[in-house]
Amino acid sequence: MGQGTNEVGVTRMDRTHIPRYCLLASALVLGGILVTAASLRGGWAQPASADMVVSKDTYTVLTAQTRAGEEAVFVLDSLNETLLIYTVRLAGGKGRGRIELAQSVSLPQLFRGDGRR
Repeated sequence: MGQGTNEVGVTRMDRTHIPRYCLLASALVLGGILVTAASLRGGWAQPASADMVVSKDTYTVLTAQTRAGEEAVFVLDSLNETLLIYTVRLAGGKGRGRIELAQSVSLPQLFRGDGRR
């Protein structure tokens, strides 16, 4: 009989096969848990689509969810070279549905590259 076989002719597992299969099985289980947890928490990124963008004359408006219960409205004014960022709280509580200017950014300063804003 050859080395590694029993009397019936079936190959026996050596000492490295069992740990390998255990590691493989645990990796598959952990991967499944990770995928399940990410999908339950909304961890998959929402793809951008063109229907979230409106463009008219010198203005381009884009909406995006920035946090849970909050959306942002980005207004690009190409005439004045300014980006205005507004936030809207969607969830309950104080300030729900209120639009607030979060930031106004001068595009020439933003892309100047000297670090000043």
